[in-house]
Amino acid sequence: MAIASTARAQTVEEVIAKNIKAQGGREALLGLKSVERKGSVSVDGSFGQMEGSVEEAVIPWKKARRALDLAVFVQKDGYNGKTAWRENMEGVKDLEGEEATQIKRSVDLNPLVTLKERELKAEKLADETVDNVAYFVIQLTSKEEKPPVKLYIHKETNLLNRTTVKQTTPQFGEIDVVIENTDYREFGPVKLPTKSKITLGEALTILTTYTETKVNGNVDEGIFEKPAEEAAK
Repeated sequence: MAIASTARAQTVEEVIAKNIKAQGGREALLGLKSVERKGSVSVDGSFGQMEGSVEEAVIPWKKARRALDLAVFVQKDGYNGKTAWRENMEGVKDLEGEEATQIKRSVDLNPLVTLKERELKAEKLADETVDNVAYFVIQLTSKEEKPPVKLYIHKETNLLNRTTVKQTTPQFGEIDVVIENTDYREFGPVKLPTKSKITLGEALTILTTYTETKVNGNVDEGIFEKPAEEAAK
């Protein structure tokens, strides 16, 4: 009963502080030079199931690139700190709206570390239990009137395991997006999830298992720039 009472008494500041500490600490997270990852991907939707590979590179808090190869479908998304872009069989284009937001969010190894810099408001909501797991719930809102994001912090590990947000996409319209990050492991000074499940309403599920992770390596920052149209053809 005493433990339960203490858990309920947690303030939003305390939950955030414990979460950042559990992942390695603010200094360690902000000090990362780069993160490079490779893994396997399984995509399940109305079209059936596809499997393939993914490669990601991130300059934390600044730039990101993701290359998805499903054999019949190949796509690269990037963000150079100013412009978000996509390259696939249709060519190269700038991304806007929610499509741009998705790749931009991938630069944040922990969205709670840079709240002040991004002018985000954090509010603690009522605790929730999902699939028999107890969570602290924090809601993030911005001045740009975007849908709020809900973060679910595991009460025992203090790690971020679940994120939910409403998004409007060209393919599916307005949907509930659920991101589940699990199986955290230590890579250098920080902990990162090695499994990710993204559910886009009832339309699509993307499972990613990271098999290789390298931190603080040398990354050619040219890979974050938008490819020339000629190169895409």
